[in-house]
Amino acid sequence: MLTWTEQFATGSPMIDAQHRELIRHCNEFERLLDHTNPSLQDITVIIDFLSFLEGYVDRHFHYEEQCMASVRCPAHQQNREAHAQFKQVFQQHRQHVHKDGFRLELLVELNRVIHAWIQDHILQVDTGLKPCLARPAA
Repeated sequence: MLTWTEQFATGSPMIDAQHRELIRHCNEFERLLDHTNPSLQDITVIIDFLSFLEGYVDRHFHYEEQCMASVRCPAHQQNREAHAQFKQVFQQHRQHVHKDGFRLELLVELNRVIHAWIQDHILQVDTGLKPCLARPAA
């Protein structure tokens, strides 16, 4: 399970709220992975999570990239490239799930990838926005 801490703060209330929402959804998804025989309700939650994540990736990444560009954040290009890579990885996982079904090992791997992404990307790239937002406007 992931826990939001101030370490994850980017200085943007909107981005931080979106990150908290992502963590909440990811934790709900992770709880389902303990079930070796998911119920129909569990599968519905999994489908909803994949749909949420797909929309989140488009909506959040776009907003965050615009925010970084608008304040000339030095991490902007690195952020865009990382977002593009994550989109590819997510689409590959989603295709595997559609092709092979909700196999536990696929879902566990997706969960691992998402957790690593959240911890690595937010802490190493997104938080680079904080000093840029703290600068006085020119």
